[in-house]
Amino acid sequence: MERYEQFAFIGSVICAFILLLNLAGVIHLSSLLNTVITAGAIAGIATYNIRKYRFVGIILYVICICMITLYLLSI
Repeated sequence: MERYEQFAFIGSVICAFILLLNLAGVIHLSSLLNTVITAGAIAGIATYNIRKYRFVGIILYVICICMITLYLLSI
């Protein structure tokens, strides 16, 4: 496993944990932080999977970009 894959994996785990705490009601995030953290988790997973499953990684990057774009358009 390459260094950037390890960083992406750890980053996506941290983002997923924060989102789980938000879902459980332990912490309360604004919609902007929720969107950014979700997009970060998706991008981290995409970076981790891009070497083995290139098609899945590219789809996850597109989803991440679409999430951020839709949020910015809704402001």
